Amino acid sequence: MSEFILEPPPYLSPSSISTFQQCPLKYKYSRIDGLQDPPTEATLRGNFVHSVLEEMYCFPADTRTLATAKQLAKDLWESEYMERVAPYVRGEEAMRLFRWSSWWCIENLFSMEDPTSLHFDGIETELNDTIDGVAIKGFIDRWRKTDDGIIVGDYKTGKTPSPRFREDKYFQLLLYAYVLEKQLNQTVKEIELLFIKDSVRLSKEVTDEDRENVRTTVVQVRKDIDERCVSGEFEPIKHRLCDWCNYKSICPIWSK
Repeated sequence: MSEFILEPPPYLSPSSISTFQQCPLKYKYSRIDGLQDPPTEATLRGNFVHSVLEEMYCFPADTRTLATAKQLAKDLWESEYMERVAPYVRGEEAMRLFRWSSWWCIENLFSMEDPTSLHFDGIETELNDTIDGVAIKGFIDRWRKTDDGIIVGDYKTGKTPSPRFREDKYFQLLLYAYVLEKQLNQTVKEIELLFIKDSVRLSKEVTDEDRENVRTTVVQVRKDIDERCVSGEFEPIKHRLCDWCNYKSICPIWSK
């Protein structure tokens, strides 16, 4: 047992749960030791595209056009993102490709749905609640009420995963759906993932089995983290994503 008990973060999020399940030591490095991952081109693109779409869907429905989105992208780029992106995307050509690929995602959304015909009851909604006493925090990209129940949606700017790697993506929205149901006392009937880089929409009906899996996963992960904070032992796990891990150089598996 460790001489000093580590202090776990006060809340869980879908990303922190995923990180812990992938590799407890990576979770410790990032969430407890505070060794932050630097932004990547992919995460910066996701942030930029999300910001444009978030602002666009706050506009009156009849003004949500491609021209509006283009102006928003230009304004956000000049006021914020050009400065944020420049240290990580170097060179004129690389910057041009970054902006083009970002706009490609935004333009694709218009081929997937008509923004002028949609109403959302929540855009970038912050969730702060508990599941069986475990604090949960996160942000829902968008959600709307229908006659049959709520639909919760999330934008993804990365590659559409193959079917065997989709459960992790679904879990994020299922967790948000669980908390939203609790807060609104209304049923979430469906979650949808919009992979706008590929113009692919994946949807899933929410079942009672999904809800129970969310509850048990959250409780178990919180218990496992707390136990490791007492013991001090956060084990590393070799994973297919190790080559993209920013902590590989200090990981005991790889630094031998």
